[in-house]
Amino acid sequence: MKKLFAKKQLMMVVLVAALGVAVYLNYYFTTEPALSGDMGDAPTSDDTLGDTQFVGATVDGVPKEDAEDTAEDYFDKARTSRTAAREESLRIVQATLGRADASAEEKAKAEQMAAAVAERVLQESNIENMILAKGFADCVVFIDTDACSVVVQASQLQQQESLQILELVVSHAQIASDKVKIVASAT
Repeated sequence: MKKLFAKKQLMMVVLVAALGVAVYLNYYFTTEPALSGDMGDAPTSDDTLGDTQFVGATVDGVPKEDAEDTAEDYFDKARTSRTAAREESLRIVQATLGRADASAEEKAKAEQMAAAVAERVLQESNIENMILAKGFADCVVFIDTDACSVVVQASQLQQQESLQILELVVSHAQIASDKVKIVASAT
């Protein structure tokens, strides 16, 4: 009889342990996305049952609700990217200026680089404002040391418009006309 109780008690302990492991695994796998920060396909507070979306609702491959914002997004992203690159170069310049072991020559070169970045910022801003004053919806200008790229929001540019933009860049940035690239972006 004692042997029967021992087997039943052992079986009960094993089943309770298995049940405990199953509860723990259930808890672990149902709360893991929230703990890792990755919600995956879990519904958000904005999702409701019954919402539908047409699978083919696109305009030129872009979701319909995003089609109107594409051009603005491009120019905003380009400006953000340009600003981030500038900030990184200025951070490097400031690090050089802040180094105690930097030579006077290195510090002078860093100051020249900072002044050059500031000058390019001013030139890009002036050229963008002048292009916008010519009637274009939006534009972004990228000036490198000896070259310039201009992206203008337009379906296409007429030769006269391209020449006006070229004249603005050459006169405000003192860059050779063969080093200027002008692109029309209808996005």
